[in-house]
Amino acid sequence: MRLLLVNPNTSRDMTAAILEVGRLAVAATPAVVVDALQPERGPASIEGQADQVVSAHWALDAVLPLVDRYDAVVVACYSHHPLTAALRELLVQPVLGIMEASILYGLMLGDRFSIVTTSPRWEPLLSEGVRALGYDRRCASVRSSGLSVLELGMLPPARVRQRLCEVAVEAVQRDGASVICLGCAGMAGLESDVSAATGVPVVDGVAAAIKLTRSLVESGLTTSKRGLYGPVQRQPAVGLPPGIASIYAAAALASGPATNRTTDL
Repeated sequence: MRLLLVNPNTSRDMTAAILEVGRLAVAATPAVVVDALQPERGPASIEGQADQVVSAHWALDAVLPLVDRYDAVVVACYSHHPLTAALRELLVQPVLGIMEASILYGLMLGDRFSIVTTSPRWEPLLSEGVRALGYDRRCASVRSSGLSVLELGMLPPARVRQRLCEVAVEAVQRDGASVICLGCAGMAGLESDVSAATGVPVVDGVAAAIKLTRSLVESGLTTSKRGLYGPVQRQPAVGLPPGIASIYAAAALASGPATNRTTDL
């Protein structure tokens, strides 16, 4: 079994850190191979909706030429990232985002979860993402640590741990959370420290997503092509990079010959 971790931003350091966590999650299962990639173009970190859209474009272009080698894909951005839905529409392999994976784990461990995230900008974005996924009734809060995504890797580790623990304790004591979800891929590896500080289970989305996608593959389950994730329809497409252009080329082939050209590569 081969699983692909996709870091939608262009930080190679973050990709390496995510890959380490992903491989540790299946270390007891040698038959599972985990690889990771990031696009060569796009934002260095994802801090808002525009960043999500731009990163989804370039990540999609990077993933599609390689995706047939993999049994499932994990989108390693803690958000309701548009890349997840796009890949589900294009692939039959299971595709899972780390935000949804962490929430699914959390819902099985306690009655209410809180997300500890990075900058204040992410509080409304993740709150909206939770609503879009349909989990808002079980969400105690989304709390910002005040740290940016890049600061998680640049600041002294002790300072990062202390700040995340402080915010998580507030979520438990003030908001009534019984589970904490770490709201950034760059927080992976801090679960034990935060759990010790709060006394509640703490879920890392990268490890959760890898384990859930592995289970889906082992169960022989694939993404439904009826309803929301139905196949892309044939239509004109102009000036696209090769990976994304392949979407419309494949749609044209799938729909058979036409009287005029509909795809411009």
